[in-house]
Amino acid sequence: MVFSSNEDLDGIKESEGNEERTLLTVTGSSAKKEGKFDVSKSIEIDCEVRGELKVDGKIVIQKNGYVGADVKTVDAQIIGKYEGSMKATGNVEIMETGVVNGNVKTDSLIINKGGIFSGNVARITKDEDDEKTTGKKKKSKPKDKEMISFEEGEKEKEEEIGIESIGMDDTGGLKL
Repeated sequence: MVFSSNEDLDGIKESEGNEERTLLTVTGSSAKKEGKFDVSKSIEIDCEVRGELKVDGKIVIQKNGYVGADVKTVDAQIIGKYEGSMKATGNVEIMETGVVNGNVKTDSLIINKGGIFSGNVARITKDEDDEKTTGKKKKSKPKDKEMISFEEGEKEKEEEIGIESIGMDDTGGLKL
């Protein structure tokens, strides 16, 4: 299993001026990591990780990867398995072999054919979007959350859960 950098992701790297360096590489047939992770760029996981992850870039959970954690990130790509609560200010994509059990809060959710999602989806609110760009949280009146919940096998209930308001992408996946 690999817990390492990837050229497409710029890896687990930290900027020092214009120089970036790899911060952690774990290789072997298996690995388990538990704790609180604060990643300044992106991370690719192909082992078991539990705890909390804050990723300022993209998290990729590879085919043999399992993440059981609360995650805050910009983008996420799930090829393996994810369980927990995720907040992504960018895109969340569940690939053909990806399995997600939990709550996802994002502006864009794509579930590719074969991908499995079980849990709740909520759209990021305008205030949260403003906080992302300005870094300042606005005070607002509490509102009811717009939640969409569906389980595997409930595709016949498209009208009840409002899939037409979510939309479909070119590959047949759901897109908020």
